[in-house]
Amino acid sequence: MSAPARGPDLLARVRRFLASSDEIDAARARTDAVRAGYDCVADVGDRRKVHLTGFISSMVVHPRSAAPTVEVDVVDGTGSITVIWVGREEIPGIEPGTRLSVTGFAANRGNHRVMYNPRYEILARAGEEQT
Repeated sequence: MSAPARGPDLLARVRRFLASSDEIDAARARTDAVRAGYDCVADVGDRRKVHLTGFISSMVVHPRSAAPTVEVDVVDGTGSITVIWVGREEIPGIEPGTRLSVTGFAANRGNHRVMYNPRYEILARAGEEQT
């Protein structure tokens, strides 16, 4: 009787060993999000209600002469989505590094996903450990 093939298993272990910490963190974030019942950004389709969690990777600051909006990119380990709150100049606690959940309708704008005026919950502020 021959030993079972170990090629794919060995290859997966080598990939995990060589993965960057960002890749490992992204994989862990996706697994945690799915377990908690959240959708993944990579799976978001056009005009579909979604419940996402991730951290704010960047924030766009518009000039005062522009229409008031708060615009952030939320990353969940599988991709990013631009979240835009129209009619707001700022939202306390919304800043790069903040971990939050958002619920709303996602759409595609060009080749990028967007969500307008979602409900949100701040899970951890920038620099805080998440429990």
